[in-house]
Amino acid sequence: MNKHVSARPVSRASAASAEGGGAREAAQRTRIGRTYRFEAAHYLPLVPEGHRCRNLHGHNYRVTIVLRGGLDARGFVKDFAEIDSVVEPLLRQLDHCLLNDVDCLQYPIAEIIAAWFLDRILECERVCVHENDDSWAEVVRYQSRVSGPAAARA
Repeated sequence: MNKHVSARPVSRASAASAEGGGAREAAQRTRIGRTYRFEAAHYLPLVPEGHRCRNLHGHNYRVTIVLRGGLDARGFVKDFAEIDSVVEPLLRQLDHCLLNDVDCLQYPIAEIIAAWFLDRILECERVCVHENDDSWAEVVRYQSRVSGPAAARA
């Protein structure tokens, strides 16, 4: 028998107290990720003649979006449905397209596709794009660790 439990807000402080984590809670961050798929074609005009990727070909891409942060009142870093609302419109721009024709993807290698997603998902920490099961590229957004007066000058 399934029991339904009403949701109650979860704070990091209450979670830390329950786990005995008190002092380390302030520095704790959680990562979440969601994987999406799209199919598209591309060609790589900058590789040498005779390279197989110079020809038009396609991939079943997998894109993993990773966010990092503290927990909100619901206990989420971000609701996956909220992530979907940002990522799915981007996927519609790429799915079943010639990627070379997409703005800012004229040379659509996995590294540039990952950066394309990262540039458009502001809260995203990293994006990993798989062209297939064996080949992938990851782009990470680094946050400056400098704070205070030095950050103001930077």
